[in-house]
Amino acid sequence: MRTTLAGVLEFLNLDRRGLAAPRPEDIAVRHIEKGEIPVVPLKSGRLAIRPCGSARSILARVIDEIDRYIVRSEGKVLRPQEMSRSSWVAVIAAGRLAYFPDEVIDMATAEAGPLFHTRDLFEGEGPFDIAAFVDQEFRRRFGFGRQGPQYAPDASPNARHELHVAFALLRGEKVRECVLQAYRDDPEIGKHDLDWMRPLIELPALRGALPPAQLHGLCRVMRLNKLPITSSILGRLLTIMRRLPADSSDVQIDDALFAAGILPPWTVPTPKPPAEENAQPVTNLAARIHALISQRQFQESMDKAKAEREARRISQREFDRQACAAAAYRAAYGYEWPNRVALVVMQRNVAAVLQIFDGPKDWNTDSKRALRDEIGVDVFQCSAMTRRRRLFELCGFSEAEQAEWEAHEVIEKAQKRAERELADAMRQADAVKYRLETGQVMSGREYVDFCIDAGFSQLIDEPRGSARRYLIHDPVKRASRPLRAKDGTLDYARACLAQVAVPVALVA
Repeated sequence: MRTTLAGVLEFLNLDRRGLAAPRPEDIAVRHIEKGEIPVVPLKSGRLAIRPCGSARSILARVIDEIDRYIVRSEGKVLRPQEMSRSSWVAVIAAGRLAYFPDEVIDMATAEAGPLFHTRDLFEGEGPFDIAAFVDQEFRRRFGFGRQGPQYAPDASPNARHELHVAFALLRGEKVRECVLQAYRDDPEIGKHDLDWMRPLIELPALRGALPPAQLHGLCRVMRLNKLPITSSILGRLLTIMRRLPADSSDVQIDDALFAAGILPPWTVPTPKPPAEENAQPVTNLAARIHALISQRQFQESMDKAKAEREARRISQREFDRQACAAAAYRAAYGYEWPNRVALVVMQRNVAAVLQIFDGPKDWNTDSKRALRDEIGVDVFQCSAMTRRRRLFELCGFSEAEQAEWEAHEVIEKAQKRAERELADAMRQADAVKYRLETGQVMSGREYVDFCIDAGFSQLIDEPRGSARRYLIHDPVKRASRPLRAKDGTLDYARACLAQVAVPVALVA
């Protein structure tokens, strides 16, 4: 049973949360005065009704019904929180017709007919603006548009019933029990963005007791700590909150509840202590590196926590948690890196020593400071050349041995770079296809290998208009084949020919 056509629409298109919607053939709508009303499906998946009449008469009838049976009581226009949820959503279903009139009007058959033209006594003939008509009727009859009234003096109009109920309770206004019962029966409504509404429904003493910012903050802090607001602690909570400013932040609320013993301190998990080879230093250098790194990390964490606490961006509980976590991390910091550095120095591994220490002043500063403190090698206050020389001396290299080692390093780096370039070019050339004159298809890498095996041993670079043309040339046969820079075949051919040329030069 529904008292209005808008109520019928609301029922037919009710959000059933995953349950199957009713089928039109299983539904019969009968109006007490007008008889049977057809139900039809829309392309959107919603269900529509088809009462008889013109567009204007149907819309006027729908709005007149909600005016007579829902919104107006004894000459007074009710606010959303003064109606039941089912009644208000019927009002919103009527307002929805401003932009979805096909839910009551067959738009396809009426598009060119008289339904969409006005011939009233007080207005000229012209197209019938459905949206304007619905909105004007709402404002004329109820004092608000189809989106509903404002839920608070400084808020925008809103159609959500739960929002109006929540703010009415927040202001301490009386809301009928039958209205609140709908929310007790369905805790999912407003669960995700109105978490503060549930305590207002369950605890009448909380209604109108706190300013909005305080109530929102209190509910948020208690929810984050998974502590329910119950009648047994409500008196204490109100006493604590009334001592705070009206615009209290979550940090202020957290501090006050923590000081009163309502919020427990945060717990910090105990980290696993270092085990096996990471549990003890191998040398004094490792111990010094460990002490410097662990203390620096601890101090950085504490400095950050103190700055945030002084700025009141974190609560006292959060500050205590961060301090305990920093201390626990310092105690659990192992010797993996310190021992690795110490062993490199002890073994005089010059390549690894350079990798660790031969860098800018702000690079591995703790390890460099420990090297200076324990071994006496200062790599801070010196030039890059002097720093490098001191590191070679640390590893027992004379200046001549250093020069020889660096020369070999240059060669090795060039070889590794050439190998990388060859691998990159090979990978890129493998991804393209070339077709020979015989019709044979092969990858770009196979094509270059084929050319080199056939005696093509020179690369030719010649201009071709504004572009360049690249060829691989056979000087004996005086034949050339094309290469391309973009697909990797040019780079791959250059790298392959360079590798072929190196042994020849060595033999000569």
